[in-house]
Amino acid sequence: MSPSIPSRRNVLKGAAALSFAGAAGALLPDWALAQGQGASPVALAAAEGSRPEIAGQGNLALFNDSLPGPVLRVTKGSELQVQFANALKESVALTWQGVRMPADAAASAAVAGGQNKLIRLTPKDAGTFWYHATSPALARRALSGALIVAEPGTPAYASDNLLFIQSFPPESGVPIFPVNGEFSPTFQGPASGRSRLRLVNATPLFLRLRLKGPAAYAIAIDGQPVAQPFELKDGRLQMPPGGRMDVAATIDDADATIIEVETAQEPIRLAVVTPVGPAGPMPSGPPAPLPANDLPADIPLKDAVRVELPIGGKSGAPASLGTVKSGKAMVLTLANSLDAPVSVYVAGHAVRLLDSLDDGWKPWWHDTVPVPAKATVRAALLAQATGTWSVTAQRGGDGEVVASATYQVTA
Repeated sequence: MSPSIPSRRNVLKGAAALSFAGAAGALLPDWALAQGQGASPVALAAAEGSRPEIAGQGNLALFNDSLPGPVLRVTKGSELQVQFANALKESVALTWQGVRMPADAAASAAVAGGQNKLIRLTPKDAGTFWYHATSPALARRALSGALIVAEPGTPAYASDNLLFIQSFPPESGVPIFPVNGEFSPTFQGPASGRSRLRLVNATPLFLRLRLKGPAAYAIAIDGQPVAQPFELKDGRLQMPPGGRMDVAATIDDADATIIEVETAQEPIRLAVVTPVGPAGPMPSGPPAPLPANDLPADIPLKDAVRVELPIGGKSGAPASLGTVKSGKAMVLTLANSLDAPVSVYVAGHAVRLLDSLDDGWKPWWHDTVPVPAKATVRAALLAQATGTWSVTAQRGGDGEVVASATYQVTA
């Protein structure tokens, strides 16, 4: 049975109004680790741990003995320093999913068991990203956490809430979905206002989510702002494994907004956002776009390099997809022959999904591309960062790597 839903009427009525001015950082989990300019490196340690109340018996691999790992925060253009200590027996390499950085960045190099190193990275883009062990087996054992790169200046939303979604198969066989390591946590948003919800799908599952409340708008996908925020029909959205979406959720002046994951059986409540503060006129229409990141305005497809990644069968050593010169476009055909959908992570560059006739593309960027079962999807990128980059396809449901390849960008 689901816990009761807090609402303004039965919990906050008559309480002192909460000032949201400057509160965006405070509404993130209390285990968030922020780094300002000149600050000491953030400590990040991988070690064995356990969470029997969530993940059942047996050990997990955890960052800082936390489920999930700590939220790392930095401002766009600032350097993030992480002192990473690996107390596990096996080597651990980190993937900073969606973060554009040099291909030879030491931030992705493996750290042997019992060793440590200082990781430095300067994210080019503001947005919602996440870090995890490159090994899918370790990542599924909970070795993951969120990375939030804040826009410079005053936050666009006074209420800023992270929902880091994980899944674990209990003995019953029905997945459970902790959010920020808790079951159905309660967040706060301004009554008659809007709250920024940063949704991260850190599960190996394709999730169908629904926000039950007033209008909600997509404002960023895979960390990249949407040029024209759009309303989620009936509050519904779909997220591939590894995908992220930032949503501007309109908060009622009395009743809570409920976030659910829809399943073949009953929906499962993920989280609740309760209204706080004085009521007022409800906002209408889409919110203003978030500040844009430095991404190309156009992808010239006429002379694009065209490559194909077959998905299916056993994944061996990464195949080479060839090379593309910086400044040229590459079209990547993702051909899935499996009976299951896959999630494809393209490192190094953000991509756009192409229309079927090469006459345009979807109006938002991705780094994690969903490919349905027995289907082919094409994505285009404009090569900018030189180096060798990976493309990894993982099967929905169990996260098994079913195809991997690399592409090289030359000067």
